[in-house]
Amino acid sequence: MRTLKRELILVNIVTTGAAVLVSLALMFSVELRTGKESLAQDMTIKADIIGNQCTAALAFSAPWDAEEILTALRADGQIVYAAVYDRNGSLFAAYRRREGPADIPRRAPEKGRTFGSDHLDLTRPIVLDREQVGTISIRVGLERLREALLKYMTVSAAVLVVALLAAWTVLSRLQRTVTAPVTDLVRLMEGVTRDKDFSRRAERSGPEELASLSTSFNEMLTAIQSRDRDLERSLTELQEAYGKLKDLDRLKSDFISTVSHEFRTPVTSIKAFVGILSMKPNLTEERKKRILATINDESDRLTRLINDLLDLSRIESGVIQWRDQDMDMNEVVRAVISEILPLAQNKDISIEERTWEGLPLILADSDRLKQVVVNLMSNAIKFTPAGGLITVETFRRDSPAGVAVSITDTGSGILAEDLNRIFEKFHRTRSALTNAVEGTGIGLTICRSIVEHYGGSIWATSEHEKGSIFTFFLPQVRPPAIPESPGSQG
Repeated sequence: MRTLKRELILVNIVTTGAAVLVSLALMFSVELRTGKESLAQDMTIKADIIGNQCTAALAFSAPWDAEEILTALRADGQIVYAAVYDRNGSLFAAYRRREGPADIPRRAPEKGRTFGSDHLDLTRPIVLDREQVGTISIRVGLERLREALLKYMTVSAAVLVVALLAAWTVLSRLQRTVTAPVTDLVRLMEGVTRDKDFSRRAERSGPEELASLSTSFNEMLTAIQSRDRDLERSLTELQEAYGKLKDLDRLKSDFISTVSHEFRTPVTSIKAFVGILSMKPNLTEERKKRILATINDESDRLTRLINDLLDLSRIESGVIQWRDQDMDMNEVVRAVISEILPLAQNKDISIEERTWEGLPLILADSDRLKQVVVNLMSNAIKFTPAGGLITVETFRRDSPAGVAVSITDTGSGILAEDLNRIFEKFHRTRSALTNAVEGTGIGLTICRSIVEHYGGSIWATSEHEKGSIFTFFLPQVRPPAIPESPGSQG
């Protein structure tokens, strides 16, 4: 016999089960898509890293070096096999898991990614100096993804069963005397579920328990409204954070690529010129001097890059040693100008010094402040054309008390969209004249870290085709000495 009580139980059980099933199905779909996308992104990063490491092996036709690099993928048990192909698409080097397939394609597959029933095939180009020198292909098994989805389905099924049992137990104990208020409440719940209108409220009616239930339901709706507002706000913040994370990841990838290129270029030059000296011992002395000078310059370039990377690492880890002592900023500026003047003269660039005599002493590490001035002046020389002018000025500030250094150039300037981000780690500046990306993205970061270590600040202004001005300020943390009055001498 169909009764209102049974109808209520049946309607609520069906509604609850359907809503939970739809929710679980949607969540499963999202989990599957997210898992695949995460796996593809992770493998893309690994493929690009391994590909970049194989560029030297491809360039020098050393497949054994590439195979040794590929064996690093052994640490990832998901990878079935990986293969590197030369620029002609022929198999160059390969790695396979022990239980992997016996055959690896002899020709490079099409670029892109493809999900099969039990694997992911990912193919990426290997690029050296903007030229494709090869291809890397990776096959990844989906066993771990399947295991995670199976666990998810098991937990979801348990949740569904528990939810249905709980609903049946609660509804089966209700009495006929409360069916009307419950019916009203159910209708309200169905309306809220259907319309997603959480502004509705239940009327207090029936026994005290049902009245309390109505009150609790209303409180739940209020909590859901508040939660939805918080969730929307959190999603917005999450999207912003994700955007920043993607930017940082992109900048780090660019930085790794740039540093790899910066390392490879001088090493390749040094190796080439050493080879010339070895194969041609009868070169003229003038020719030998020029070659040795080039080797020395490339060695200095490599040393500067390594020192910058070490300095950034030490500053961020807090292990760098600061040898602070009273120092005159004018002396620092003059020492740097003397050191860097030949570089400016080679580009036919003039350097003008404007120092404020009688500057207060600053308690700081003079070598680190020289590093700041050298980086800023080197950048100014890099972006200033022949016949340009660089002006270095020191001056005193009273509020707050301290010393400022300003470096002005007549170069091409900095693009407006880069100006607010030039001190960020890994950010590389584009030339306003050529729109080409310049530098490794760590020099200005080191400058900012050193200046901020002493409680100072650094900033830049720029105007297109008129030049840039970089200024940093160091506070005088030690109060100036108070001179004795004439009457205090005995």
